[in-house]
Amino acid sequence: MSHLRIKSWFIAIGFSWLTVTGCKDDIKEFENPYSGGKAPLGLKFNSASFIEPAQGRANDTITVSIVGAEQYKDKLQFQFSGEEAEILSIKGDFVKVKVPPGGSSGSTSVQIGDQVFFGPQFKVYGKVSDDPYFKAKIGANNTIYDAYKLKNGKYIMVGEFTDFNEKGIVLPIRKIAESTYEGEIQRSLQLGTGVVSGYLSSVTSSPNDANIFVAGNMSAFDLKGPVKNITRLTSFGAIDLKQVDTYSSKNGGPSYPKLMVPSFNGGTESPIKRIFYFNNGIIAVGGFRFYISHRYDVGRKITYTSGNTTITTYRDSLVRDSIPVRQVIRLKLDGSLDNTYHFSGSTTLEGANGNILDAVMQPDGKLILVGAFSKFDNKTTGGIVRLNTDGTVDDSFQVGKGASGYITSINWNGETQRFVLTGVFSSFNNRAIQNLLLLKADGSIDDTFISGNFDSGYPSFAQQLSNGLIVVSGNFKKYNNVRRGGFTILTSQGNLAQGYNSLGELSGTITRVLEERNKDSKRSIVLLGSFRKFDSQAVQNIKGLVLED
Repeated sequence: MSHLRIKSWFIAIGFSWLTVTGCKDDIKEFENPYSGGKAPLGLKFNSASFIEPAQGRANDTITVSIVGAEQYKDKLQFQFSGEEAEILSIKGDFVKVKVPPGGSSGSTSVQIGDQVFFGPQFKVYGKVSDDPYFKAKIGANNTIYDAYKLKNGKYIMVGEFTDFNEKGIVLPIRKIAESTYEGEIQRSLQLGTGVVSGYLSSVTSSPNDANIFVAGNMSAFDLKGPVKNITRLTSFGAIDLKQVDTYSSKNGGPSYPKLMVPSFNGGTESPIKRIFYFNNGIIAVGGFRFYISHRYDVGRKITYTSGNTTITTYRDSLVRDSIPVRQVIRLKLDGSLDNTYHFSGSTTLEGANGNILDAVMQPDGKLILVGAFSKFDNKTTGGIVRLNTDGTVDDSFQVGKGASGYITSINWNGETQRFVLTGVFSSFNNRAIQNLLLLKADGSIDDTFISGNFDSGYPSFAQQLSNGLIVVSGNFKKYNNVRRGGFTILTSQGNLAQGYNSLGELSGTITRVLEERNKDSKRSIVLLGSFRKFDSQAVQNIKGLVLED
């Protein structure tokens, strides 16, 4: 039996020093704690000739050099990103395998019993690939929450970023950027220094982009304020300002000039999540409880004597007026509150008894809210409700009891006439449906779509493309027992779209998907969100892809 010779140590408990015994008698012998362990398998990937070829498609045959493979030919399993592959032959150190239909880009591995050995990276090609025309290779240095397409084809992107594709070195880019669909920064808008602090979560515009509206968590825009989480920009992108009389300018004469303040005088006491333009107004959604506006004409007159001279000065004060509201409000284009929306007389309606996590507006102005709530305006609802154009609950929306848990996202596709919802729930309207579903325009369940099983997580976002395919992201590891690390593309029936799931893991989540045709007239999408790695590549919160039809 093997032994270890170990010196004993005297440990003085409660002191920061050790006393070492130096006597020969202190030497003791103990059994080797590592004896009897598993002998090494003698198996390893051959670094001299790893894998040939290093890329391919589903059902392609590849050869892998694995030292010691033949002795385990009846036990060895080979995997592509966790998906088991068919082993065609093992001769000596050479293993021939077939790329599985569910294989995706990432690490290869071999497994014998409960021991796993990781091998080289393998690129699986499919019907999704990098868009060669996409220019935002560096990306944004923080989250992109939203994007809005202007009439000229450019996009306004907003989020938490303070640089975009490293173009903010000369002229600042802070929380808002103008970009082409391909991710190339534009400078036609006078966005200035952007937001002083906080972030922007949503953007929209009035007809013909006469004004651009941005919202989120901010107290000023381009160093100008005061702003309460939402403001109006001109068609040129600058914050829309106006001159107002103050107490001092009214009473003190020309020596007290008027004040330049935001033309949009209104907002909320806490962040706004989504904004929508409809019928000469802006509807805002968030966790807020008060509408805020500012008064600039308040102040006081101060008279004092200096020697034999009487001096009069005027001091201005900024007054914030507040009105109780609940999570959803309608603002007029000057920022004033429209109390005909989600109000009963002069009192706001109750709103949700939990958090609103997402919202979408139909073309007719009806607003759908989703989140973690069981009641809205004292009506029972399972995390989803539709509001009429006056802000009251639309009882004709056929969602029934809604979700058994909470809903994290909702998106509307005008071409397929479908809503797609994600969340943490096991049933919807008393039917067994897990985490993902499609609804028809009237709110009823689309029975042709059947969601599969999400393993080790759940989807937090999904968006249906114009061809019916559904882009899904979240923190899940598998879909229907096939390895899909945080990203998958499904058919309109809920199956893995064949050939569209070869991309590797997405580390993060998606907030928006843009869709157009690229310069080759191929279907392309741009992923926006908060992610740093995708398909074994370092990315920063934006990615352009091409999808084969």
